Amino acid sequence: MKLVRWKRFTWDLEKLAPSESALPGRYQVRAAQPQEQKVVSEVILSAYSSDPAWSDVFRDFRATLTAQIEMAFGREETPAAVICHGQRIIAASALTTLPDFEHHLLSGPCVVMEYRNRGLGTALLAFSLRLLRQAGLSQAHGISKHNVAAAKFIYPKFASSHCDYEYESALAGA
Repeated sequence: MKLVRWKRFTWDLEKLAPSESALPGRYQVRAAQPQEQKVVSEVILSAYSSDPAWSDVFRDFRATLTAQIEMAFGREETPAAVICHGQRIIAASALTTLPDFEHHLLSGPCVVMEYRNRGLGTALLAFSLRLLRQAGLSQAHGISKHNVAAAKFIYPKFASSHCDYEYESALAGA
């Protein structure tokens, strides 16, 4: 089994500052609709599979991630946050409001390859955290490999704290 180092990030949603969207007008951030489950899942899985930093473990936790997305769309009022360019969903973040779940950002902010490095991941994280706060959570968690772009540049934003974390369920098939 491959040794993977994980970080768990935590945000105090009660102290979350109001965030203004820095998105250019051609993009729209919003809550996903129930009928968008398939496209949201495709965007998330595509983002992971096209990122070389995840290639060593993605196959091992793809089924877990897919099941979590299905769970979110089956039980959550707001199962995901998305960013659209026109009518096309180009970024998504699956969410859960289960208070005791080990991570509320099920997928984390996922942006399709051709739209990366434009601040969309940060905007999606900010919107996701606001949705979780509106749903009544006082604290939110997200998990990531320690050496990927999200863990280095996105998750540290909005006054998060982090710690090393053993995330066994991600590699259940490893």
